[in-house]
Parts: sequence; C-alpha cells; structure tokens
Amino acid sequence: MRRLSTLPTTSVWAGRSKRKPNPNPLTPENWNPAVKVLESGNPVLVATDTGTALVYGAATITTTQMADLIRCSSGFVQVALPSARCDTLLIPEAAPTVRDERRPGFGQCVTVDATNGVTTGISAADRAHTARVLCSPASTAADLTRPGHMVPVRADIAIDPSGCSLPLAAVALALTEMAFPVPGAVYAELVSELDPSHPISLNEARQIAERRHTLLVCA
Repeated sequence: MRRLSTLPTTSVWAGRSKRKPNPNPLTPENWNPAVKVLESGNPVLVATDTGTALVYGAATITTTQMADLIRCSSGFVQVALPSARCDTLLIPEAAPTVRDERRPGFGQCVTVDATNGVTTGISAADRAHTARVLCSPASTAADLTRPGHMVPVRADIAIDPSGCSLPLAAVALALTEMAFPVPGAVYAELVSELDPSHPISLNEARQIAERRHTLLVCA
C-alpha cells in the first residue's frame, strides 16, 4: 500500500502543482493517530492530489456528525465503499463512467436512499441513516431505493504504489478499514473559505485542521 503522511509538505491541488517527495511517510505503525481519531467519533482531514475532504466513519456516523460535515463542506456527501460491497447491494457505477482515477468522479455510483427510516432523504438524519445502511452487513439491495441523495463511490483499499496520485476515496476507505469492523467512509470535499469558487489549498486545510483540533492526513 502507498505510504501516507500526517505531516503536510507543500500546498497542492490536482493539475496545478506537484507535491515534493514526502520525507515523513506514514508507515503501518503510524496509521494509529488517524485511526484513533476516527475511532473516537471525530473526523480527519484527508488531502490527496485529487482533493481535500473531511472524513467520518460511515458505519457509525450520527446525525450531528453528518450535519457538521454538510455545514463545513461543499455539501456534496459521498460514501466510499469496497467494490464488492457495491456489488452485493447491486449498486452500479453511474453512466457515463469516468475511467481516470485521478478525476473526482471516478467510481461514483447511482445515488441511493435507505428504503425505510427516512423522509425526503436529504436531511442530515436521513443521510446519516442511509450511510449506516450502506455499511450494515445485514443490508440487502432491497434496503435501498434508487435514485436518492447519497453517492456511493466504489474504491479499492489496496493502493497501487506505482500510481501518480492517490484517489481520495481509496485513502478514506483504507483509514476506516483500520478504524472500524466494517469499512466505509463518509466524506465531503472542502472549498476555500477565502475564495469559494476554488478548491481548498493545503495551507488552508492545515489552518482548518488546527482550528478544529483534528488531524490532517496527506497522501
């Protein structure tokens, strides 16, 4: 698996600049800080060449946590799941598919809502419930309606070290796989508070992490 780091190197955004080699790789032993943050019910910020997002564990996300995620992000909430899980739930990729894993739309699937326990599907409570249904081992395809308000994303936990960038969904999923019995990551990308028409920079992400007293994971 590609090594990650909790220590940011240089401000980066996909297609605009190149990241310097990371002098502080996150080895398996050093996954613990990010894993412990997720286990405690708190989010981590994950920054890759394809975006920067706030990440919660999907299996345990609460209404309060979902509301926090929606409020401090773009509001476009996605759920990274193993491809095999999407197959079990009969959730296909959306068409047309994006085959370049460096693009944000890679792996996005048909949107879903939980069949039961939701109203419109758009509220924080409804979206949190749908995320938990997606991760529940007891769920079947019949427990989801299509289309909906949550965007499942097919992701592979194993990351090819020869790749030129790390998919955001894959990094988020890998972290939750170590933090929870059932892997699944709810995440939403951040936009710049200084210029909402642009994505967040790594320097600004660092400031947000410090303000929120959370961990910034760079990959």
